[in-house]
Amino acid sequence: MMRKVILTFMVAIAFVFNAAAQDRTITGRITDEKGQPVQGVSVISSDGKNGTQTDKDGNYRLTVASNAKTVTISGVNYETQARSIGNLGIINFSIAPKNTKLEEVVVIGYGSVRKKVDEVGAISSIKSKDIENLPSVSLDKALQGKAAGVLVQANNGIPGGSINVRIRGEGSVNAGNQPLYVIDGVQFNGRNDAAFTQANPLAFLNPDDIESIDIIKDAASAAIYGSTASNGVVLITTKKGKAGKTKYSFNTSYGLVQPLKKLDVLNSQEFYQLRSEAVGNFNFLSPTNLLVKRNVLGTFRVAGAGSFTNAQADSAAASLPTYDWQDAVTRTGQIKTIEFSASGGNEKMTFRISAAHELQETFVTKADFRKYGFKVDLSNKFTDRLTFNTSLNLSSIKQNNPFATDGSFLGSAAFSAPGIFPVSPIKNPDGTYYGVPGTAIPSIIGTTLTQNIVQVTELNNGFTRTNQLVGYLSADYRINKLFSAKVFTGLDYRLVQGRQVRDPRTADAFVRKGFVQTQSNWNTNINAFATINYNQVFGGKHRVDGLVGYETRRENNESISATGDGFPTPEFQTLNAAANPVSVGEFFTGF
Repeated sequence: MMRKVILTFMVAIAFVFNAAAQDRTITGRITDEKGQPVQGVSVISSDGKNGTQTDKDGNYRLTVASNAKTVTISGVNYETQARSIGNLGIINFSIAPKNTKLEEVVVIGYGSVRKKVDEVGAISSIKSKDIENLPSVSLDKALQGKAAGVLVQANNGIPGGSINVRIRGEGSVNAGNQPLYVIDGVQFNGRNDAAFTQANPLAFLNPDDIESIDIIKDAASAAIYGSTASNGVVLITTKKGKAGKTKYSFNTSYGLVQPLKKLDVLNSQEFYQLRSEAVGNFNFLSPTNLLVKRNVLGTFRVAGAGSFTNAQADSAAASLPTYDWQDAVTRTGQIKTIEFSASGGNEKMTFRISAAHELQETFVTKADFRKYGFKVDLSNKFTDRLTFNTSLNLSSIKQNNPFATDGSFLGSAAFSAPGIFPVSPIKNPDGTYYGVPGTAIPSIIGTTLTQNIVQVTELNNGFTRTNQLVGYLSADYRINKLFSAKVFTGLDYRLVQGRQVRDPRTADAFVRKGFVQTQSNWNTNINAFATINYNQVFGGKHRVDGLVGYETRRENNESISATGDGFPTPEFQTLNAAANPVSVGEFFTGF
């Protein structure tokens, strides 16, 4: 019995030593050319059964079989290396980046990419390096002056306001001339749905998130999108994550906004002199005539002017105060931009996350622009053939509505302020506004507007808020060397809410005792497509490619609005306090 136990014990010891002889552990560290650790590098033994990846410090720990001869390392954008194991227990590597020549490519539609030298169509391409660190709040600054045949014009100076983009001129007399915008495959609705100001639907895009902009200008290349591309196509590709060590980026900028120059207007004494000459010439009298002096000072509403002596008239004219209306409606605004992003991943999963905050104030009127944005992109290589991609871009934009969106309108402070006579006070001695309705004080004296433009600008208010979601989900499958398939679903959802308040103390709403308008607009745009792509190269020089696919697009637009007047006090500015419900409206388009 004892003999059997000893025999069993010896067999167990032999088994342990045999197992130890089969497997052993190799450790090491992988660094780049500068001696910095490289994360996410694959380390595989030659038996093909065991593998691992380096950690954030570039270290790895690998169990290898007894028959393993070499250890091989590989990484995205790095050269593959192999080292003999022998009797070594520690194997360090210095990995070098691949010496590959990058070729410029362009996007031509539905995720298809070609080398620029192979594309015969008229396509202009703008890369991220051309627009990075650009302190702008909309896409127009990224396009302006950077592509031949593309004209970008802002409708006005409102921050985040609408723009006109023309590719090779006007394409229609009566229909729209705006191009089709495609953002990462999502066919975007570029319509302005704001009711009380001018808004740019593309303002949600953060320029720092843009990887490239490809502008398709000729009909042959744009035909892939059908009639919606009759005015050209602007294909926008955003940045995606890349495998490797996580990279962080932080950008910020700050600036001030001031008018370059104010109009050179007369002070009160200069204006009195010219006015006296005009009145004297009209009545065939000398400008120094007492009747002329009394007439002009009376026009300026100087008390007792009709009984002034020459000395009193001259003294009153010399003491006329000058009121700078341009200075009263202008200010120093500020521009602030804060951007943050993080990207990285490994060979299986990559990511990129970004956030941004932008503020732009104007130097005249209340038309300030503020934006918050958040974007996340994920890519998962599920198998060697199947890859899933998803993206989500969330933004919230708030614009203060100016009293007038047209610069030549009387309610525009920049237009009306220079035309108000310098002898017209801005405020009364007690701090109230001068020349307003409902008071015994005469109206403002001006050539264009007889209202107190400072009061009009400061008391009337309103805002437009745009909450937007743009995202997609796609799957790419490599069938074989020649064929691949792609399935894509994209969403562009936008909610625009606005409010416009006309204060009952101003001339526009004094009789109505206040006037309030509200509007809400919902726009849902969904597009989906499935394609099968073919790509083959013959003899290393000739290439044949193409795609067959099916696409569907659905867009619904719904809006509701309401107006009311008759408010008990200026502090009540919501429609439930209105005595008179003036109107209510609603519409829906879609299917």
